[in-house]
Amino acid sequence: MEPPREAAALLVNVAARSGREGYEPALRMLEALGVRVGRARAVEKAQAFPGEVEAALAEGFRLLLVGGGDGTLSAAVNALGEQQATLGVLPLGTGNDFARSLRIPDDLEAACAVVAANHRRRVDLGRVNGRRFLNAVSLGLSAGIAARLTPSLKRRAGPLAYALAAAPEVASAERFKLALRADDTRSRTIDALQVVVGNGRYHGAGRLVTPHARLSSGRLEAYFLETDDGSGRVREVRGAWNLARFMLLLRRGRHLEHPRVFRVVCRQLVLVADPPQALNVDGELLGHTPAAIDLLPASLEVLAPRPRLWKAVERGAAQASARPAGPEEGVHPS
Repeated sequence: MEPPREAAALLVNVAARSGREGYEPALRMLEALGVRVGRARAVEKAQAFPGEVEAALAEGFRLLLVGGGDGTLSAAVNALGEQQATLGVLPLGTGNDFARSLRIPDDLEAACAVVAANHRRRVDLGRVNGRRFLNAVSLGLSAGIAARLTPSLKRRAGPLAYALAAAPEVASAERFKLALRADDTRSRTIDALQVVVGNGRYHGAGRLVTPHARLSSGRLEAYFLETDDGSGRVREVRGAWNLARFMLLLRRGRHLEHPRVFRVVCRQLVLVADPPQALNVDGELLGHTPAAIDLLPASLEVLAPRPRLWKAVERGAAQASARPAGPEEGVHPS
């Protein structure tokens, strides 16, 4: 006889884009698949979500099935703190980048099937100024886009909301001075428009951090979009055509080909901006620079498809921007 299955706590943020309509179907599907749900909560307010995670942990649940978007999942991971628990993901948000990095499909029934399969793996977490993150920390263009992504826009437009928010932000983009230091290398100062530091593979509703980024790589992957050659003159990227070219390459996952983009691979990264820049952490604006970013290797256990099932899973998931990783490029901090 098989041992009794571990009971799970199901926590769904019904303020997420598809949370309200997904809560009861998720509960039915999970139970039909043999998943024992010992605690189920439809969380009405995003601010209450960390408290619900803490309550589930206090009741002894160590399998948490979280329904929502990247902001919800990020809040859940931070509420976990140092406690050991396993996270199951039901992608009910707008971007769903963490689920995409794990190759969990957007289709709710298929995502529930991943939970029922109970295949566990460990993934890395990032940390910025003491707060954990799943996908990426960004500043510049991405933070400006995040500021324009209202809940109403995300609910009405879905993933298209990112493109609608990007257009006016690109038109009004402002450069900033950035000092960066990766690991133990010397500091470098650039004029920047965009910085993305990734733990996961995706950010911004399916945009690649880099083609080499992986959740279990044991490293941070970052890219920087510069604006000039250090002489104080605004150069090609600031021009409309070159910025448009960058956005097109980013959409195709080929932004490292842009002449004013460079890549950094590291375990620790310090960023100091002038003027200070808002930090976009897993799609939420949380604080400002300076930012001290580091990696917590293999620090989170998740439910994910087995590698041999990834191809089948991907047929049900929209991953148009994904492309195979190229050869390793090494560390380029200076």
